[in-house]
Amino acid sequence: MNPNNQDDINQPEKTDPYEQRLFEGYTDSETAEIKSLMEKWDKATYPTLANSIVDHADRHGFTGDYLKYLRKASNFNKKGARKKLLPNGALRWNKGIEFLIERDGKIISYGEN
Repeated sequence: MNPNNQDDINQPEKTDPYEQRLFEGYTDSETAEIKSLMEKWDKATYPTLANSIVDHADRHGFTGDYLKYLRKASNFNKKGARKKLLPNGALRWNKGIEFLIERDGKIISYGEN
């Protein structure tokens, strides 16, 4: 909240609708695991980290199963994977049907071809 902006003063703090989607339907322990796995991610060009994860998971066939998506990305084994430097400075790892994209050691995207 910017104290110099009068519009912000009377507005309640907004909740991230993507974060609501990300955690919806999970137990407290699963939500804690999601939060822990999120620490390995970077929001990249998205406004929020949850927005990035939900969008990538949805585009890669994991709609509604965000914990599975985060687990699979976290468990991606780079050993034996092909590595390619992308023009934006990110690294793309390909192994079998899976790929992982990361920048500065943080995951940006994961998917299966």
